[in-house]
Amino acid sequence: METLRAENVAKRYGNKQALDGVTISAESGLITAILGPNGAGKTTLIRITMTLIHPDRGKISILGKDPFMEKDVFKRVGYVQELPNLPPFLSGRELLELSARLKGVERGDVKRVLELVGMTENADRKIAKYSKGMVQRIALAEALLGNPELLVMDEPNVGTDPILNLKMRDVLNELIKSGTTVVMTSHELEEVRKLAHRVIFIYRGKVFFSGTTEELVLRFLGVRVILETQDREQFMSLVKGLDYVKSVEERRDKYVVELTRDAREELLRELVLGGVRVKSFYLDQDLEQAYERAIKEAEAR
Repeated sequence: METLRAENVAKRYGNKQALDGVTISAESGLITAILGPNGAGKTTLIRITMTLIHPDRGKISILGKDPFMEKDVFKRVGYVQELPNLPPFLSGRELLELSARLKGVERGDVKRVLELVGMTENADRKIAKYSKGMVQRIALAEALLGNPELLVMDEPNVGTDPILNLKMRDVLNELIKSGTTVVMTSHELEEVRKLAHRVIFIYRGKVFFSGTTEELVLRFLGVRVILETQDREQFMSLVKGLDYVKSVEERRDKYVVELTRDAREELLRELVLGGVRVKSFYLDQDLEQAYERAIKEAEAR
């Protein structure tokens, strides 16, 4: 089911075309990550989706409704903005209780979301005394009030620590199990690789790529297999005779094999039948390198 859709969305700031006919969608139970360099239009798209700014043209649909006309839909939406600006004079608990009332959520849900993000012990401290990571935790807790059907996060990893990233990963995985749709922008590619079911790459206000992280890697990095074996001579002799093997890079007992096409199953079968003892065999998913190549290709167009 399509939870969020932006169709032919355009936005100009003066002489700069921030978005130029962007069409994206996000489905229930999946995490969709929007990627792109600074200035690509990611935050503009998120802000239009959340009706914080109006597009010059295009349509937004959230849970089948036009959010600009039917504001009540936001009772079913959670939003974590980049660098949340929370009222410093309130405690985390007071903020959540206020937000719960505004959303029509039972007060008991505050306890649940505080536990989810690991902020129970610090809930009664003033937000002014929070670290950046604590502010991000409370912002996430606020977004999770009422079990939203759509969770939108703009750079949620800014100012966070590894512990919060692990906690957020667990929370998001539980959310999608219940059918929640998650849409996020992020520069933390390792987190994207671990979390996202689908990525949308935006460059200069246009969608340049849409697909899975594996498809992104295959398109811009090519098919590179990393395997581990101690049968070096037998392995090297065998792969030299395979026409779909483009190159082999040796890294101690590991080898990076670049293929001219996606012949992973054929390669593994040839190795096993050839008597090579393969300890590990997996696709090289260097998302950072694939991302860099995607930017270079986008720039060249």
